[in-house]
Amino acid sequence: MAMSDAASEPARAAPLQPWRWRLGSLAVLLALWIAATGSGMVSGVFLPTPADLWDAGLELVRDGYKDRPLLDHIGLSLLRVLGGFGLGALAGTALGLLMGWRGWIDALFTPFIEFLRPLPQLAYLVLLIIWLGIGETPKIVLLFLAALPVAAVAARDGVRRVQFVRVAAARSLGASEWQIFRHVVLPSALPDIVIGARLALGIVYGTLIAAEIIAGSSGIGWMILDAGRFLRSDQVFVGVLVIGLMGVALDRLLVLVEHRIVHWAGR
Repeated sequence: MAMSDAASEPARAAPLQPWRWRLGSLAVLLALWIAATGSGMVSGVFLPTPADLWDAGLELVRDGYKDRPLLDHIGLSLLRVLGGFGLGALAGTALGLLMGWRGWIDALFTPFIEFLRPLPQLAYLVLLIIWLGIGETPKIVLLFLAALPVAAVAARDGVRRVQFVRVAAARSLGASEWQIFRHVVLPSALPDIVIGARLALGIVYGTLIAAEIIAGSSGIGWMILDAGRFLRSDQVFVGVLVIGLMGVALDRLLVLVEHRIVHWAGR
């Protein structure tokens, strides 16, 4: 009887795969976009049609923007991000590890880190321009200062969360302080360090675009601002799309690194 009842029950539908949900949401968004622009509800000045966006993208790929290829603008923005983020994340991680491992270093640097961390980066961009001039240096320094406190706090908290029993066990086996730091503390703090790097990258990326808009003559952020002055909303949307895709690609790259070097996290 139980078997017949079970057999008569309708089979439950298998849950949709995540990629199907993603494709479905994109399809709905595209349909709403076509409906809004095709019906005339929204002017093309404010929201270009998908066809206009495609044509603008081809135009930028073919002719570039302001006598500079589109790939040059993308490459300059990427170099600024990777330079400022790389230096800031490395320095911040090293400082955070020392802050978590030694209390006197934490007491010495915490006031500066806690002051710098919530401070809007663009608040001191003008000072950097006055001190360092117009060029690449103030942008790289700005991105460095944006990444450093986030990476430092993440590394410090990662060290503080290391279980004391692991450190005590290593000491009881005769490990030196350097061996404990290298083989116990650092691996245990790696998940927090990688999370801090992803957060720092997001902050650095947003800061770069704003810096290029305010004090730049190249890069994707500057291209968006300049195209907006001439009401080329199609080129503005292309720039926004490029920025979004670049951000997703950089974040996915860090996720791959996380899975590679912190494969044990969460297990």
